[in-house]
Amino acid sequence: MGTLVKFELKKMLGNKAGMAACVLMLTMLVAVAVLNLVTTESTDLETGAYVSGYEALSAYRAIQESHAGTLDDERITRDVATFERAQRLTQEKQEFYDLSSREIIDRYGLQFWRETKAIVEQDYYMEIVGTLDSASPRATSLREGAMARLNDVLENGFWGYHHYTNAEKTYWQSLAEKISWPVEYGYDGGWHYVLSWRGGLGLAIVALCIELSGVFVGEYQSRTASVVLPTRRGKRELPIAKVLAAFVFTTAYWCALTVTIVAIHLVIYGVDGWNLPLQVALGFDNPYPMTVGQAMLTSYALGYVVSLGMAALTLLLSAKLRSTMPVAVITMAIVFLGIVTLFSTPLAKVALLTPFSGLSYAFDSMVSHTVGPVVIGLPTMLALLYGAMVATLVPLATRQWGRTRGTGTFVRVPRTNVPVPLVPVE
Repeated sequence: MGTLVKFELKKMLGNKAGMAACVLMLTMLVAVAVLNLVTTESTDLETGAYVSGYEALSAYRAIQESHAGTLDDERITRDVATFERAQRLTQEKQEFYDLSSREIIDRYGLQFWRETKAIVEQDYYMEIVGTLDSASPRATSLREGAMARLNDVLENGFWGYHHYTNAEKTYWQSLAEKISWPVEYGYDGGWHYVLSWRGGLGLAIVALCIELSGVFVGEYQSRTASVVLPTRRGKRELPIAKVLAAFVFTTAYWCALTVTIVAIHLVIYGVDGWNLPLQVALGFDNPYPMTVGQAMLTSYALGYVVSLGMAALTLLLSAKLRSTMPVAVITMAIVFLGIVTLFSTPLAKVALLTPFSGLSYAFDSMVSHTVGPVVIGLPTMLALLYGAMVATLVPLATRQWGRTRGTGTFVRVPRTNVPVPLVPVE
């Protein structure tokens, strides 16, 4: 069996189109990560200078680290007072919002800019005040404001059009209650970017499906199926070897993608922030009681399950169809139609079960499905769906491969000293 698996892996590595797609996707992920750094822009709080690249990254990190600490009620009260003071100062200058940072510094000085524009347009203060203002009257703690924002979403429905059932509302409220308040704040740049890239790996599954599209169908295209299928090993051991080889390749491919994404972002943005709560990265109204690191590991593990499920679907299509082209097209359609139909009211929840959309929103939004009285969150639903695909589609693929195909036409093999049976051909 081991020899057959190695042989099948060599055949997969010899698939030039599939390997080119995998390498291209890996290269694209690296290129985009580097491009993000090059195009990063910010303003240095110390000098007021407009910077880009590594300088902008350092400036952004300095801002985040300046707010590091526990966001208790006393701390929040001081931050709100700072923000409101900045707003009052800006109202004294009628032309304030028509001026750029450089113009404000040139006209009113660096210190005035630091006390006004650098505060009112800073993400940290906007998130803090926006969360508190979600309650009416204004909340005095982040927990109160976060729950008010969460309840507002539950009342208005998912993205404003899919209304939550009472069971779903209870599910999300109970999950949010498990968050430990007050939360710790700090810099989490590297892990934040790694987490935000999980949706991009959903696109990488397209390349994986292209690579696996010829696992079974290639035997029919090369006309070796008519020779292999009548043999005992051809019907029993070979399909198992093909499946094992496909899953070995899927595992290696997913590990390579994960290691590349994690390594390049941690090298660029640093390793700090692993233990910070997920609310720091995705907003204080995020209902998941997890750290950034836990969410990252769970997301990429979930992505692996999704990739195995799509690999199983590709194997079934490859065993059933006569050409690699429709196999690749069908799997690509599943991924890309999930993006196109994401904001279509009747299809949104179905679209969120496709690889790219599902991984992108797995821990970002309150997406849930109900099965009778049971409420299932999107991450769990994805794991169940794609795990079930592996369990059901792989046996179907191997069984499909074992069926004799063709018109029943036979060809007589040239006579030798050893009797040779008739061999079916496609």
